[in-house]
Amino acid sequence: MWSVRLSVDSPFAKSLASSLSSEEDVTISGNIFSFTLNEARAKDARAMWNTRMRSLVIARKVIEVMDS
Repeated sequence: MWSVRLSVDSPFAKSLASSLSSEEDVTISGNIFSFTLNEARAKDARAMWNTRMRSLVIARKVIEVMDS
């Protein structure tokens, strides 16, 4: 089993976590959100990780535009 954990400290934690809510069980505590990705195969873990990171990058860019 492959496991990858991400923890992010951001004033936009709730908004960023929302971009993953349909894909992961995200834990939010104050300005920190985290999740753990578990996959049986390394190839699948990498693909799932890349998908989650793309979602976060897009969410961050949207937040930047809305915040400006």
